[in-house]
Amino acid sequence: MKKPLLLVSILALFFGSCSSNKNYSFLVGTYTDNASQGINLINFDSKTNSVVLEKVITGVENPSFVIANKSKTIVVTVEETASNDGGKVTSFSYDKSSKAFTKINSFFTKGNHPCTVAFSKNENFVLVGNYSGGNLSVFPIDKFGNLSENNQLIQYEGKSVNVDRQEKPHVHSVVFHPTENKIFVTDLGRDVIEIIPFDENSKTFLQDKNTKTIEVPKANGPRHLVFNKAGTKAFVTFELTNQIGVFEYKNYKLSLIQTINLTDDKTKSGSAAEVKLSKDKKFLYASVRGNDNFIAVLQLENETKVIQKIPTGKSPRNFILTNNDKTVLVASQLSNTVCVYDRDIKTGLLTPTSNEILVNKPVYFCDF
Repeated sequence: MKKPLLLVSILALFFGSCSSNKNYSFLVGTYTDNASQGINLINFDSKTNSVVLEKVITGVENPSFVIANKSKTIVVTVEETASNDGGKVTSFSYDKSSKAFTKINSFFTKGNHPCTVAFSKNENFVLVGNYSGGNLSVFPIDKFGNLSENNQLIQYEGKSVNVDRQEKPHVHSVVFHPTENKIFVTDLGRDVIEIIPFDENSKTFLQDKNTKTIEVPKANGPRHLVFNKAGTKAFVTFELTNQIGVFEYKNYKLSLIQTINLTDDKTKSGSAAEVKLSKDKKFLYASVRGNDNFIAVLQLENETKVIQKIPTGKSPRNFILTNNDKTVLVASQLSNTVCVYDRDIKTGLLTPTSNEILVNKPVYFCDF
């Protein structure tokens, strides 16, 4: 009886070790210079740390921010452009058997330079934040990926103290609360975070009459936001001051409890961009561009503080942690690269590798 049990144990160990080595696919949003460019589908092999380009989805201009539904059968992207009717939001279907993407339809967003897009929790609506338009658009979407005309538009008004960057509203991210039916909209131009309740069964979706506006310190420019799993704490990149704002969330209110500098407090060189949490919620990661190009690693247990600044290519706009948390892929817009960094799960620290791939102006990752 012992031999079969031993064999089972050996097989379990073998297959368990194999399962830790897997391939990950990501969609990479980009800025385009010609018709041959678009959304890049890349594959990462966790065993070899190699990253390869599988295909480019063309027919879109400046698909800077791209998302997929839970079943990975529908892809939605903004087209970060400007016109009398704003930029565009475009949907694609994906056939897993043929690995083919098919464009479904597009609509103007009613605001210039859309820079963020999100599915509602039940995937019945798509929300688009228009940076230059300073507004928020809502588009119904069906289970096949067909978008309908914009049925709700929230236009913001106002400005803040930085005359060059905060001359008007600049919506920069739309984030759903992990446990409550509310969205959080960061407005870099007005130094505010809007909290808007929503109703998935309502035709208008956003219940904007019950919006609560949270002010952040002037001239900070809130850009991106991430919640802890419980939704009791939020971390926000302040783009204009290269800081992380740590907020407590309770009873429909965000309260700033700590501000952490990512660069020299006097020079404020650079431009803070993305912010992500590790799966165990023990470490926070933020990218900084401009004069300083690095990923900052922050520990969250005991005292929240920066424990590493690791150099990257030029303008690290976005990055993503693989599902096993052992690797970080960094998109450097001005270096035209996606680079691979090893991550120590215990310490949270990053180590550069020689693995990278050329991608034209990469600016966003979507797990696919």
